[in-house]
Amino acid sequence: MRLRIRPATPRDHALVLRLLREISAESAYLRFQTGLGREPAASVVTALLPDGLRGAALLAFAGDRLVAHGMWVRVSAAPVAEIALLVADSHQGRGIGTVLADALVADLGARGLERIEVYASATNTAVARMVARQAPDAVCDRDGATVTYGFHLPARPPSVAMEASRVVA
Repeated sequence: MRLRIRPATPRDHALVLRLLREISAESAYLRFQTGLGREPAASVVTALLPDGLRGAALLAFAGDRLVAHGMWVRVSAAPVAEIALLVADSHQGRGIGTVLADALVADLGARGLERIEVYASATNTAVARMVARQAPDAVCDRDGATVTYGFHLPARPPSVAMEASRVVA
């Protein structure tokens, strides 16, 4: 399958809303640490499309279909950002999250950020596996049902061309 990644804009509100409507309750909980209900709030969708000043979002498409959303948001004035991913249930386990994470890391590196944090449910094995593969030196801080992984950007962040097609499983 060919995957196309591009920056998100506020005009993508309807696409992101559709992705949120289609995910399972389990996927919603693993991504947001809460349920979204039948109709995700407009404020949730708006928050997933940051303005570029404190964060940015990337969208991954298989053909014309939005299959994943990734975003980063600055944690503070320090060069640190939190990243988060959501992959459509029907496209999980194909490497899309890893490709999208690489694109986010490349974007962070281009903007001069130095450190990444990933906040996740302690039961989110997909995130744990990806962090172990991509950032084996990550520091893991567990707090009850959640975990935060912290790690520095690689010396040479991956080079990912936006709007370029990538082949995934």
